Amino acid sequence: MRALRFDGWIAGIGTASGARVVLGHWPRSPFGPFSDVMVEEADGHRLLLAPTRETAGFVAGTYVFDEVRVVPVEVRVAGRRHWTVTAPPLHLRFGTGRRGLPGLALRAVPGSLATRPGWIALWDRPARLLLGAHTHAGARTGRHQWYGARDLHPVTSATVTYEGADLGGLAPVEPPVRFGSGSTPRRPCLVRVTTTVAVGEYDRSCVMTEQRADSPDVRRTPATDMSLLGIYLNDHLVGATAGTARVRYLLRSCGGTPLADALAPVAAEIGEDRTSLLHLMRRLDVPVRRYKVYAGRAAEQVGRLKSNGRLVRRSPLSTLWELEALALGVEGKLAGWETLRDLAATDTRLDPRQLDDLIERTRRQHATLEGLRHKQVEVAFRGA
Repeated sequence: MRALRFDGWIAGIGTASGARVVLGHWPRSPFGPFSDVMVEEADGHRLLLAPTRETAGFVAGTYVFDEVRVVPVEVRVAGRRHWTVTAPPLHLRFGTGRRGLPGLALRAVPGSLATRPGWIALWDRPARLLLGAHTHAGARTGRHQWYGARDLHPVTSATVTYEGADLGGLAPVEPPVRFGSGSTPRRPCLVRVTTTVAVGEYDRSCVMTEQRADSPDVRRTPATDMSLLGIYLNDHLVGATAGTARVRYLLRSCGGTPLADALAPVAAEIGEDRTSLLHLMRRLDVPVRRYKVYAGRAAEQVGRLKSNGRLVRRSPLSTLWELEALALGVEGKLAGWETLRDLAATDTRLDPRQLDDLIERTRRQHATLEGLRHKQVEVAFRGA
């Protein structure tokens, strides 16, 4: 089993119309920062609003919904007390009050203890009796969840509109929501929580976009050969490590020149792309092979020893060779992004929009490097 940790806030809000809303706001998660909204209408229809196919697939594979929509979910917090949530077709505004005894009690528990499964399980029965909420529960596809509550503020006001209709004033979360085996507390509140979800090693989420959960044509993610993909991505990480070191070295070598000014934005993006690759590897649960990273750094260092016609001063040929090496490396990076983009068509852990942006940015990097390379030809061989 793997443990995925989500650190953020959960708000449970009832309305006079009978609809209930649960907001999950996760500044730190295995998928990066994101927010999702669960809505149970008065007639029992359960809807998930999530920002990407990836997050929608994971949440829908953990909880139960009748409908899932991938929509932009935006959360703004003003002064820590006033929250605004926009997730078409839902718009939510709510305010919180000062923490009471439950919040003070939760804050008194050290964070390292509050998130441990044993401690969480110990408080499950008291939480059910006092708040009407579970602290841990089983979930779909064999998963299990632990909710490590760290703080609690009462929700004192709320305005909710859904498909343009006002859902009425703030009310208790009754009846309890039915997204999983538990519910949020009966009284509307905002809980600071660290949620740990235990998933199987080969667990895959299904993605449902505007479909019923029991629809026969729900799309499921086919298995990806993770052993081969791990080798592939680690090899690309070697190239990304060497490319980042090379472009930084070239910037230092050409400091104060027009070439350095033109190269600086590309250098920054190449470093960011390496970080993006590491994030994708974590999202795919691909371990980093450190020995390969060290090998990539060593190869880049050795490459600097290449003879370029001068023994003491830097040769213009050195710059040309390094620009060529960078352009070739960026071409390889482009192929890597395109490979992941192909996999994103069936693997919900990969965000197609993110990969499209990375592909477009890499093409711009290559065009810039090619332009600089052609100018360096004149410098190297004609003394321009």
